[in-house]
Amino acid sequence: MVTIYRDEKVEVAAFEQAKQGNACSGDMHTVIHQTDYAVCAVIDGLGSGEGARKSATAALGVIEAHHHKSVDQMVELCNGALSNKRGAVLTVIKIDYSKGEVRYCNFGNVGFIMYMPDGRMIQPIPSRGYLSGKKQQLRMSSFPYVSGSSFLLYSDGVKKKPTKEKLMKLPSFDAITDTYFSSDYFASDDVTMLIGKLH
Repeated sequence: MVTIYRDEKVEVAAFEQAKQGNACSGDMHTVIHQTDYAVCAVIDGLGSGEGARKSATAALGVIEAHHHKSVDQMVELCNGALSNKRGAVLTVIKIDYSKGEVRYCNFGNVGFIMYMPDGRMIQPIPSRGYLSGKKQQLRMSSFPYVSGSSFLLYSDGVKKKPTKEKLMKLPSFDAITDTYFSSDYFASDDVTMLIGKLH
C-alpha cells in the first residue's frame, strides 16, 4: 500500500508490505512534517511477524516523541527502548530547511540514497549490527541538498530500487501507486520503501 505525505517543502511516497503469509509487517516508517524540518525514518524489526513488529513499534514511538532532537540522539533513545526486545535496524534522516542540509544516522541494513539534480549521488555505507539496548557507537553525518533532490530510504526487503532516471522524471507523486513498485523490486520479506522529493 502506498501512502503520500506532503507539504510545500517535501513530498514522500511510502510503500509498505508484509512478508507473504504474515499477518503483520516487522517494518515500520514515519514521516513527520514540521515548520523548520521534516523527519523520515525506516525501522526494520529483526526477523518478521509479531516479535519484529513489537521492536519496530518501540523505536517508532521514540522517534515520534523525540523528533525535535538530533538524529543521533533519536537513535540512541531507540536503542534504549529496544532493551529486552528482539532488536531492530533503522535509518533516520532530518531535513533542515533553514540550513539546506540533511542529517543522517543509521544502525544496520536500512539503506539511504540521495540524488542531486546535477547527477551527483550520496549513498552512505550503513553500519553493521542491530540495536538491542547494548551501548553502541553512533555516527551522525550531514550533507547539503538543493531543490529538486530526490531520496530513497528502504529496508533490506528491497532487492532492486527504482532507477535515478525514473525518480528524477517522476511527473507527480500522485502517479505513485502500488503499480509503480514492480514485484521484482522485492525479496520474500517485509518491505518498506520511502521515495522523497525536496522542493
